[in-house]
Amino acid sequence: MKRTLLLFLLLSLPAAAAERLAVRLQHGGALGASESQRVLGLTEDVARELTGLEVIQAREGLLSGRCGAQDACLRAVAAEVKTEHVLVLGLVPRPRGTLDVDVAWVDTVRGAVERRTVAGVAPAALARELRPVVAALVPDFARKGWGGVVAPGTARLRVDGRMTGQGEVVALTAGPHEVDLLLPSGEASLTRERIPEGVRLRLEARPDFLPQAGESRAPRGKGLRTASYVTFSLGALAVAGSLVAGGLSRGALRGVEPCTGARRDCTSFTAASPVYEQAGRYARTGNVLLGAGAGLSAVGAGLFVFDLLSSQSE
Repeated sequence: MKRTLLLFLLLSLPAAAAERLAVRLQHGGALGASESQRVLGLTEDVARELTGLEVIQAREGLLSGRCGAQDACLRAVAAEVKTEHVLVLGLVPRPRGTLDVDVAWVDTVRGAVERRTVAGVAPAALARELRPVVAALVPDFARKGWGGVVAPGTARLRVDGRMTGQGEVVALTAGPHEVDLLLPSGEASLTRERIPEGVRLRLEARPDFLPQAGESRAPRGKGLRTASYVTFSLGALAVAGSLVAGGLSRGALRGVEPCTGARRDCTSFTAASPVYEQAGRYARTGNVLLGAGAGLSAVGAGLFVFDLLSSQSE
C-alpha cells in the first residue's frame, strides 16, 4: 500500500501582496515626451482595469529598434524593471500618423513570453485597440478578481477535488479553496487556502510533517485496519462467550426433574429453585454477550470495508 500521511489542516494564510506589473514603452525617440507619457498612462490604466496585479511605473525605454518577435530582446527589456510581470509596448510611427504596436507580456518568474501585434492604430484609438489585446495576454491567475496556486517541484495539486498537472499554475477566484498538496513520497497536506487576488501562491510542504531521513511512516490505513481487526476479534470472543454461557445454562438444569402428572420422584421446589436461578443468570449473561459480540463484529467488519474502499480510491 502506498504510504500516505493525511494532514487535516484548516489554514487561512495572511493576505500576500499582489505581484507587480510594469509597463515598458519602446519607441526609439520617435515620440515626444508628452506623447510618450500619454501612451504610458493610458496603457497603465488599461492594465489596472484588466488585472489584479499591482501596476507600477517603470522608466521609459529608448531603444533604437523594437524587439518584435525576439523573445531574448523582450526578456532583456523586462529584466531591467525587476518585477514579476512586464507589459512591453514597441511603438513604430507609420505614415498618416498611425502606429504599429507590438504588445508583449513577459512573465519574469517563469520566463514565459506572449505577444500580439496591432498595425495601423490611430493614436486617438490606442486605448480601445489595446484593451482586447492586453486582455488576451493577461495570465488567467492575474485577471481581475483571480489568483493562482502552484505546487513546488514534482508535487501535484488537487484543487476543489480536481487534479492538476505538475508545475501548472492553477487559476482560482480570489477567496477560500480546498487545496491538497500531493508529494511524490506519498504524503499529502490537505489544507484550506485563501487565495489572494493577483497572487501566485506557491505551496510548500510543512517540514514538521515530513519524514526525516531513515524515518518511515505508517500506512494511512494501518491504524484503521488494526482497529477493525481488534473490534471484530472482540466481537467474535463475545459471541463465543455467549455460546459457553448458553451451554452452562443448559448444563445447570441437568438432573432437575419437573413435577408433571402423578410423578412423585420429581425435584422438590426447594432444591430446584436455586438451580433455575443459576441457569437464568447464565442465560442472561449469554444474551448480553451475544448482543455485544454481534455489534462489535459488525463494527469491525464495517471499518475493514471502509478502509479497503478508501485505499482503493487513492
